[in-house]
Amino acid sequence: MNRTESVVPILILALTGLFLALPAAAQQPQASDEEPPAEVRQPPPVVGQEHPLMALIGSSVTWDNNVFHLPSSVDPQALLGKPTKSDRISATYAGLRVDKPYAQQRFLLDLTGTAYRYDNFRLLDFDALQYKGAWQWHFTPRVSGTLAAERAEALVNYSDFRDPTQRNVRTVQNRSFSVDAWLFGGWHLLGGASQQAATNTAPFIELGSYRVTGGEGGVKYVAGSGSSATFNFRSVTGHFTDRAADPVTLLDDGFRRSESELLATWIVTGKSTLDARLARVDYRSSHFAERDFTGSAARLGYRWLPTARLSLNLVVSRDLQPWQDDFTSYRVDKRLSFAPRWQLGAKTALALTLDHVASDFRNPVVPFAGPERRYAFRSAQLALDWQILRNVTIKASLQRSLQTSTDPTVPFSATAATLDASLMF
Repeated sequence: MNRTESVVPILILALTGLFLALPAAAQQPQASDEEPPAEVRQPPPVVGQEHPLMALIGSSVTWDNNVFHLPSSVDPQALLGKPTKSDRISATYAGLRVDKPYAQQRFLLDLTGTAYRYDNFRLLDFDALQYKGAWQWHFTPRVSGTLAAERAEALVNYSDFRDPTQRNVRTVQNRSFSVDAWLFGGWHLLGGASQQAATNTAPFIELGSYRVTGGEGGVKYVAGSGSSATFNFRSVTGHFTDRAADPVTLLDDGFRRSESELLATWIVTGKSTLDARLARVDYRSSHFAERDFTGSAARLGYRWLPTARLSLNLVVSRDLQPWQDDFTSYRVDKRLSFAPRWQLGAKTALALTLDHVASDFRNPVVPFAGPERRYAFRSAQLALDWQILRNVTIKASLQRSLQTSTDPTVPFSATAATLDASLMF
């Protein structure tokens, strides 16, 4: 990481520490001539956290019967050098949670370090550092925004990365700055800048390491009911950090991606909300037009609270992303997700998540006579949360996954069970 990349997270951490030492009460700014909308007045109160600064420790155990998502026909002894595809994964983690309002500012930090250990496949052991930090700032009651930094680190999905002999940890870092200027009535002017860097620890041609910078701007209208409509234009420029342009394979060293996006939120009733997104995506390779693509992305979500103890979430989406090899330039993922959650009691909740994802791999640069590659992924997960003490939580989940494909090397089925216990203090 260069000096510029390190400035934002360090700034956020430093500001968080500074404001933890300040008194909770402060002089409020003078009211403007026109009363600002409720959404830009005072940050919401801390929810689910007793103190502005809390520590978290915990541990989990996962039993996975198909770690590398291999087809049933594969002999694990021949491929993996082990008589089994299954493993027990232990994770031990510790972290900090900060949620500190100060006047019209709010400082957030979620920092976690995790050690993952595998009983059978020791080559997959790794330590991860993840954080989300944000300064939700208000310059005036009319001008607000967020300065944020985020880091996520995890093993790549072996459904996509097909080399079980290598550990491939992907690290994604995001830096962003956004501003919301309330103009008049319900009208807002939006702007932002962002930087993202992704790195793999092993070669991954289809989804290489890259660095992108970009910006966006738009306008938003918020109705008195809380419903809103937003138009954004976003453009990013990126380059791959782990490869050079190759005129033989048509793998490029850079790209430009732009999106014209329309967002809408409709508060149907006090218990139901519709969220919608429609975007036009335009991807341009720096040197090889064969890799260019244009298409539509969309998302429709419905949230409903029929009772005080039951919530239902239904999401339908369509996404496009680059996916580059000889037979693919990009993939289209169509997802259907249904997630009900029951609050069984004051301290227990049961959640079900059903997912169906259909993936099409498009725009081959090398002609082939076979059928187009398609995946169909289905998953069902049942999870139970139990807060046995005020700051002690136990979570248990069971997940069943199944993938079919026109490519005979990628179908698989897997079952994973997880037990997690954590303490916040």
